[in-house]
Amino acid sequence: MPETTYNFLNMLSDNFMQNRLESVAEHFAYPMPVYAQGGLLGFGAGCTLSDSMTFYSDAILRAGIVRIVPRVVAEGLPVNGYSNVWVELDHVDATGTFMRTSQVRYVFYQADDALFPKIELMEYTSLAFPEVSASLYLAKIA
Repeated sequence: MPETTYNFLNMLSDNFMQNRLESVAEHFAYPMPVYAQGGLLGFGAGCTLSDSMTFYSDAILRAGIVRIVPRVVAEGLPVNGYSNVWVELDHVDATGTFMRTSQVRYVFYQADDALFPKIELMEYTSLAFPEVSASLYLAKIA
């Protein structure tokens, strides 16, 4: 796994856990599709994505999660700037105990002149908090 991918995902995780949701949303391309639980959520702008991240942030805080640790499972070779990255996001409580995990495939686009890639698609194959995804479909905030 290239260290730059881990550093990028770790930066996003740190920003998310520090409630800097707008900073996280800046690293996505829009419109941004998110596939989860057999459905599709589309986010047209960073503000709608950061609003939806609030639901997730609230859920993990209620569950006592203090850290999300990204683990890159596999990373495809870049083709024309695009690459697939399969990640497990381990959710850990204050005692360091692993509580839950999400499995997600990201599609990254890395422009030649960009420091970090843009996330163009997310596909969750397993959700740590599936109830959050269900509430987003009901809220229709995307």
